[in-house]
Amino acid sequence: MERVAPDDRSHRRRWIVVLGFAVVALAADARTQTPIQIGQTVEGALEEGDRKMADGSYYDLYVFRGNRGQRIVIHLRSREFHPYLTLMDENGVEMLSDSGEHGHAQLRCTLPRSGRYFIRVNSVRREGRGRYQLQLLEQ
Repeated sequence: MERVAPDDRSHRRRWIVVLGFAVVALAADARTQTPIQIGQTVEGALEEGDRKMADGSYYDLYVFRGNRGQRIVIHLRSREFHPYLTLMDENGVEMLSDSGEHGHAQLRCTLPRSGRYFIRVNSVRREGRGRYQLQLLEQ
């Protein structure tokens, strides 16, 4: 039997579709992206009507602009749910995440490039809802 090598182009097409899906997913979230500036603290709530993750948990999405080499710290605090915090690049690729403890999740990062970044506020538990405080600071 003769073996035929897989078509390399079909493999590339699959990756383009996956990457395209991530970009489309973030673009679809554009209506629910809330701008946040470095140095700003915002109050929010995970509640019915928010976007949902695949596991059914609610999330809020924030967007900010950062510069290459900029050192940031992100704090997420809540007394009403167990916070889960995620930092994503402009393509929606997860860079860092933290489930925190005692109602406080925190991320520290040196930004690898200039551009847009996304912060996702979520709960460890699917049923997690309630008020929170999100803070984005420069170190």
